[in-house]
Amino acid sequence: MRRGPVTLVEITRIALRLGFRPGTAAILLAFYLGSTFFEALGLTMLVPVFQFVQRDGDVAALIAENRYWEYLVSVYRVAGVPITLATLLVAAFTCVLARTLFMYARVLYTAVVREKLLWSVRNLAFQRYLGTMSGYAEHELSGGMVNDLTTELDRLIYALFSIVTLAGLCLTLLLYVALLLALSLPTTIAAVVILGLAGASLRGLWRKTQSASYRVTDANQSMAGFLVERLKALRLIRLSGTEPAEAAVMGRLTGRQRDNMVRLAALMARLDVIVEPAVVALGLVFLYLAVGAFDLSLEEIGLFLVVVLRLLPVVKEALRTRQSMIGSIGSIWAVDNRLRAMEAAREPAGGRVEFARLAKAIRFDHVSFAYDDGAAPALDDISLEIPAGAVTAVVGPSGAGKSTLIDLLPRLRDPTAGRISFDGRPIEDFSLETLRRGIAYAPQSPQVFSVTIADHIRYGRPGASDADIREAARLAEADGFIGQLGDGYDTLLGEGGVGLSGGQRQRLDLSRALVRKAPILILDEPTSNLDADAEEAFRAALERIRRETDMTIIVVGHRLSTVAIADQIVIMEAGRVSDTGSPTELLARGGWYASALAKQPGPVNIGADPDPAEDVNWKKTNIGRAG
Repeated sequence: MRRGPVTLVEITRIALRLGFRPGTAAILLAFYLGSTFFEALGLTMLVPVFQFVQRDGDVAALIAENRYWEYLVSVYRVAGVPITLATLLVAAFTCVLARTLFMYARVLYTAVVREKLLWSVRNLAFQRYLGTMSGYAEHELSGGMVNDLTTELDRLIYALFSIVTLAGLCLTLLLYVALLLALSLPTTIAAVVILGLAGASLRGLWRKTQSASYRVTDANQSMAGFLVERLKALRLIRLSGTEPAEAAVMGRLTGRQRDNMVRLAALMARLDVIVEPAVVALGLVFLYLAVGAFDLSLEEIGLFLVVVLRLLPVVKEALRTRQSMIGSIGSIWAVDNRLRAMEAAREPAGGRVEFARLAKAIRFDHVSFAYDDGAAPALDDISLEIPAGAVTAVVGPSGAGKSTLIDLLPRLRDPTAGRISFDGRPIEDFSLETLRRGIAYAPQSPQVFSVTIADHIRYGRPGASDADIREAARLAEADGFIGQLGDGYDTLLGEGGVGLSGGQRQRLDLSRALVRKAPILILDEPTSNLDADAEEAFRAALERIRRETDMTIIVVGHRLSTVAIADQIVIMEAGRVSDTGSPTELLARGGWYASALAKQPGPVNIGADPDPAEDVNWKKTNIGRAG
């Protein structure tokens, strides 16, 4: 995480990047100015009240003794109000009421713009995350992302608004200092010196607060990362019997959070220990000097003490706001670094050509791809053609590069060498949005959300009609089991589709892919986790799709029985294409395909030790029919 000292300039720059508008700050400052002005006016009105009482309402004598009474009488005359004790008190109360209204408006406006900014930044971060390249998401812990967009973002927003709060408090301080200057110049200078010394003594405290802020952020991220990761692995934890060990680790992480938060709170509490005695000492010193050295009237002494007592919470609040900003510096850097990193990892927008259909073929010309970890290339000099409107299967041992090859088609990754073209046009010419809209994808492990079945299928195309949904389910051989559910297409799925079998989830997710009506369908290991019956149902769905649509279907698979209907099979080994052909051609040539097929027993051998020769003959017969 990028770290650095807290400065108002840097925080202001971050605020502007996040969408905190100068106009918002101006409005908040206007509220501060309004409340400060009326507070000062209300306090000032106490002096004429005291003087009016002392002179028994003799306005002429008051005008002769104090020039500002001339202005006060003029204002009352313009307003058409007589000067009495009651009208003076009403004026003071009106100022207090106006100050309260300004404060209420400021609090309400702050709440509105704060929540709006939180909403805006969270949505901005999520949109940026969705638009990052695959490598970013693969290397970032989702728990860290969750923490930065919840806990750390809350603290960051507080720090941003603290800038305005601090500016408003400084305005209030200046106004109080002006009032003190009007009453006594020497005492005011002494007050400023005392407060300055108190502020200077806090520099060491602020440095410790900044270090504690980084530790708090680090502890938050560690705990959130662990928690999200373990929530995904609850089944494994239970079956492994590691609940006590996991609970112990969680206890250590949350304990680290607790200790760092307590340490930060202790540093924040030291502020009062330093500032409050200084301000109280200031008031006592003034009282001594006012009585023994300065010729101040009783009402001036009273007003000075009132101002000092009002000054105490303002000074404390200003210093506490400053310290809170420093205490949030870890969160500021964490969120800012997160947003910057996601912006730097943004996917390219692609070209301007819209991808609508595949008429001829997809071609890979000497394509290679290597990850950033320095390992051997995942793809090495791939040259391959995938014909339009046909079923192409990509098979091979684990680690052969099959999934990486498929990731290149929707540009989840870009080749490090070579060229990919659709109907002869380079893939980079197509806009990324239309390219991905033209590719439907069903992963090995279905991503089923906790929504209704209809809503899950419609996720593939939000504008799909009910008829489109039912047609997609029919093609995927999912309409049968959906009809047997109590609420049919309105059945609510649990998280991950917990109420469905593996085969049902797979066909439901295939329905989601089919409702897109995209020209290209990619199925990534669709039957690797299915039993024989579920695999047969999925294979029937695949045959129906092939028969009733003109989609270009690409199947990545280990289960060779699933890909037996393919028009073309591509065999990959160690990142290279070792052979291509129809199932019959590949079986006749021997090699990896024939060897792998011989190791996968057919239905006739279930429950018995298979005879390899008979098993291969069975597969030759069945694959020959399919091919």
